[in-house]
Amino acid sequence: MIIESIAFSGIMIALLCIFLVFSKNKKTSSDKYLVVWMIVSCFNLLYYLFSSEIPARLQILCFTIPVLSIGMLYLYIISITFTIDFKIKYIVKHSLLYIFYTIVLYCISDFYLQINFKNSIPYFSQHENGVLLNVLTFPMAIIPVIYIVLCFLALREYQKILLEYYSALEKISLNWLQYILASLIFLFIIVLAMISFRNDIFNVTSVKIFVIVAAVQSLYLFCIVFFSLRQSIIYHPVVLEKKVKIIEKETVQSEEFSEISQKLLVFMQENKPYLDEELSLQKLSSLMNISTHQLSQIINQNLNTNFYKFVNSYRIEEVKNKLSNPDFSKYSILGIAFESGFNSKSTFNKIFKEETGKTPSEYKKSV
Repeated sequence: MIIESIAFSGIMIALLCIFLVFSKNKKTSSDKYLVVWMIVSCFNLLYYLFSSEIPARLQILCFTIPVLSIGMLYLYIISITFTIDFKIKYIVKHSLLYIFYTIVLYCISDFYLQINFKNSIPYFSQHENGVLLNVLTFPMAIIPVIYIVLCFLALREYQKILLEYYSALEKISLNWLQYILASLIFLFIIVLAMISFRNDIFNVTSVKIFVIVAAVQSLYLFCIVFFSLRQSIIYHPVVLEKKVKIIEKETVQSEEFSEISQKLLVFMQENKPYLDEELSLQKLSSLMNISTHQLSQIINQNLNTNFYKFVNSYRIEEVKNKLSNPDFSKYSILGIAFESGFNSKSTFNKIFKEETGKTPSEYKKSV
């Protein structure tokens, strides 16, 4: 009963979130893709909870919903990493596998061997052909895995690009999505094992398995909704360029290159913009009155680093100077770190160790 309640609450959470998104004055493309994914997830949860009540003719249509759901989740992830526009053609494109797979199953069921379902598990009503059935259900296993891998690749590329644009990543790194995707793979393996060995090892009925899956999926839905809404409040993404895009036709001549590079180093020393914990490439370029592309090119090519490392190296030097300054002797190490532009203890400790080879405490003792 508790598991069923959790599963049903997932539907309620999704419906509430859909209402909240529609009530927003300004809806982003990621908001819209999130709604699409939640609608599909609701249908999936309903199927797992009430599969025995669904007409036989609709069973195949419902059985293949996870293929559609993972495609919509991928679109949502792409929309928050690279801010793609909301377009119906994208939804149709990532629904094609679901449509094709569903049509194939219907054709086999109608013209070859009838496919029936018992407790959400497909079987042939007339013949025992386990090999063919395994082949037919194989896409249900492989398609979600492929999409999850694509999601990981998109997140990895996104995080690489962040290093070129921002000096603090804690609020925008989307690490929570990586954890969710990683746990999805683990859940996927557990579910397959439970279905395959439900009688031999787990001693649980297939009905109970899918109710448990529905409950766990509800928890995933809650986590994604919670962090998505939290993400939208904290961070409104700018349009980040994919590396595959055509780079602006704006080059820096060698003489100008050296001049701007020197100007940048002087500006960092004298004005200390790195003390701003939210300093970004766009903000720094605006302060220096040069284009973001020029600034990025100089940091990457002339200084042979990225924006994230460049800014935080100055913050580390600021911390080191303050640690050796008697005026800051009453400050804690973390207090000095925050005064120097850091906004996260873990990030500060990690970068300090990378830059100096010592922990902040070890360095302070050696001063």
